[in-house]
Amino acid sequence: MNARYPVNQHELYHAHVYFDAGTVAQARALVAAAGEQFGLQVGRVHEKEVGPHPRWSCQLTFGRTEFDAVIPWLDHHRGSLDVFVHGVSGDDLADHTTHAYWLGRSWPLKLAMFGG
Repeated sequence: MNARYPVNQHELYHAHVYFDAGTVAQARALVAAAGEQFGLQVGRVHEKEVGPHPRWSCQLTFGRTEFDAVIPWLDHHRGSLDVFVHGVSGDDLADHTTHAYWLGRSWPLKLAMFGG
């Protein structure tokens, strides 16, 4: 999968911060700071693989109006963490493929659960 930088073309977004046992504290600090600074909904910090995600992750939810501030901030503050960003359209397969963007390294997602 080619990594594409996020583009603001959807009404709603999820950003999934990827981490592992060595970077869990960094990820927790990043999502907490993002939630506080931008008033974002911060999901659970999953210390296991969940859904299509091939790494441990935590989801941030935000809209089009926050996008232009959130994405550069995440990119600047993520350090070595990778962040999967996707639009939320109601079509899970498209959201995780066509509407998929990356900050950092891209990871192959487990798309079979969406029929892909």
